[in-house]
Amino acid sequence: MLKYEQWLKSVNSLQDQMEQFFKMTQYLDQEQVWISDLIPNSESLYVQEQLERFCHELEEAYYQAKRLNAKVMVSGKLRKGGNGRYWLENEELACGRSVELLYSDDRGVDDTAYWHAGRIDHNGIKYYFTGNRNLELEGMTARIKQHL
Repeated sequence: MLKYEQWLKSVNSLQDQMEQFFKMTQYLDQEQVWISDLIPNSESLYVQEQLERFCHELEEAYYQAKRLNAKVMVSGKLRKGGNGRYWLENEELACGRSVELLYSDDRGVDDTAYWHAGRIDHNGIKYYFTGNRNLELEGMTARIKQHL
């Protein structure tokens, strides 16, 4: 059974391998699978479609690994500004801003608070956290990690 440090080391290794793969295939730049010597036929087009699905799923895993390893840039308590938006230190959190909040929920162990990744969004009435729309954000402990 892998131990905590081994898990993290393995994720780092996988992240490095995924970076090399994406540089080689240029998938992140092109956002599609492009095979220079592809001769379109029923089989090769099927393979291309499956490779695009694979790359899309791998991209999700890649950004999860990057988020896990990203450096914390700002942390503190959320406060609501006069315009209704929340602030973390000197950072205004507009719609779509990635943020992590520290709180306990029913998935935690012994009511231990842990970091939840999500975004700040707006529903036309108020700002909310996409990871849990029912949270009262004022005063929540939050952090912003280095941009992916």
